[in-house]
Amino acid sequence: MAVIAREALGSGRTAATGGPVVADVRTRDGLGFVLLLHRRDDGQVAEELFYALRDPADGAGTPGWTDCDHLGGGLLGFDPADPAAVAEVLAGRATAVVSASESLVYTGRVPTEDDGYELVCAVRLLVGPEAGFLDVENVADPAGPVRHHRRLASPLALAVLLPGDRLRVRAARAAGAGYEPVGDGIALAHPHAA
Repeated sequence: MAVIAREALGSGRTAATGGPVVADVRTRDGLGFVLLLHRRDDGQVAEELFYALRDPADGAGTPGWTDCDHLGGGLLGFDPADPAAVAEVLAGRATAVVSASESLVYTGRVPTEDDGYELVCAVRLLVGPEAGFLDVENVADPAGPVRHHRRLASPLALAVLLPGDRLRVRAARAAGAGYEPVGDGIALAHPHAA
């Protein structure tokens, strides 16, 4: 699975790979995170989270990714391909937090503190079928709120929070040249948010 995660980081691919499915890929500040889904032998759906650093450019000037490290995983508790199960988890909402985890990972962003390691929070979100995008706004960015829209490749999306991050996440759908919100938003904050 680590090889599949690294390939997904290199290609940005978020589709079926013939085994585990790449549910979402997040990259930021030279960090890469991949959320994989797979069906266990007992039929249960499980998720696995992997992480890698961006390699410096090689001789051809192309940056790559280091080998992926497994940060964690476990049973998802429902099948995201089953509309009835998704509806039950969402319970009328457009977006729901499915699980969250914290990992101490080497980011290299603040090398003088803790030898470059930081606590990173990964939140798995379930988004209803009426939305095709995720509207993400980091309201704690020092330069002012930063907003972007991400196309969803699966019903499961990954939000990654670095120290100080506070996000507002909302399901959205395309509307003309822009986007329109679907349902209420969710506020997510890193435990060390300012």
